[in-house]
Amino acid sequence: MNKKAYFLSIIFLALLFAGSSCSNDNLKNKKTVEDVVKDINESDVLINFLEQSGNIINAKRLPTLISTDKVKANLKNYFIIDIRKHNDYVAGHIDGAVNVATSDLISYMKNKVSAEVYDKIVIVCYSGHKASFSAMALQLLGYSNVYSMKWGMSSWDVNTASKKWAKHTSDKYSSSLEKTENPKLQKSTLPIIKTGKTLAYDILEERAKTILKKLDFKIGIDKVIEKPTDYYIINYWPDYNYQKGHLPGAIQYNPKQSLIKKTDLLTLPTDKKIVIYDYTGQHASFVASYLQILGYDAYALSYGANSFMHSKLTNLKIGHAFNNSQINNYPMVKGELPSIKKEGGAIEEPAEDNATPIIVKKKAAKEEEGGC
Repeated sequence: MNKKAYFLSIIFLALLFAGSSCSNDNLKNKKTVEDVVKDINESDVLINFLEQSGNIINAKRLPTLISTDKVKANLKNYFIIDIRKHNDYVAGHIDGAVNVATSDLISYMKNKVSAEVYDKIVIVCYSGHKASFSAMALQLLGYSNVYSMKWGMSSWDVNTASKKWAKHTSDKYSSSLEKTENPKLQKSTLPIIKTGKTLAYDILEERAKTILKKLDFKIGIDKVIEKPTDYYIINYWPDYNYQKGHLPGAIQYNPKQSLIKKTDLLTLPTDKKIVIYDYTGQHASFVASYLQILGYDAYALSYGANSFMHSKLTNLKIGHAFNNSQINNYPMVKGELPSIKKEGGAIEEPAEDNATPIIVKKKAAKEEEGGC
């Protein structure tokens, strides 16, 4: 069965779960199935497909974050994609890393990389936010060995840390926290998306391309505090930490449980900006990516709770607080080339099967469960 026929069968099953009915003859009629898809909300097609294809938003391995120490120790086994600005890449990058614009990631992965050759594909940005957002889009497309480097280049390079993570950790709103339990909205419908595609995977790929090109996914704490009623604020950590104090108006959603149809996904508003915050903003970036693909106007709070209650994360033993122990001063390579020793890790002309992300030919290594 080829890729397109496979996904056609998957989408047909999704339609059955969604309540659509077709005759036995239609099971053999591709055109009829595609006509049915045109008449329904693509978000319904997409969420059914995603929840029946691994339910990745609640998968144990998410967020796929990996430490700089592990990256440094495995440079020969990992393929590193640096999505920072080109001038910053030229000024200094991890040995072997290639520089790819975020808007080109999907095309690059399909046409230039045999993904299954590498133990891990690691995406690197400045703080870990953009890389996490991008990694989620690729994970959804079937690249299960794609990771985001935790803390970004702020953990690799002391100069980057001083401009990013060290600069944005703060306690300035820690005295404004509340302990009120704020209710979720009543369940409603999914957002409406229209890509013009008829197969679930094609819809997914088109949405991933759209969000990676737009790349509008994070928002700062000052803007949220200034007009909190403009946002539906999600506290994305366990209830026992939510009860210790959270942003005013924030509503608690359980990580790895809440964001599916049978639990709380449909309580999210379709007419309001959604801001997700966790401890560091990195897991929230994975979540924002997922929700944006479904059509929600979703954002991650930059630097997470570290941006407004940094000290309390340590004092109350909540989550992950950024500190100097996370900052290294590892060597970097300068210039346009990925490495002064090697000519890059990309494969220019991958075989057709290797370019198909759903096909996995290599037994996956044990996954590193990331923190947020």
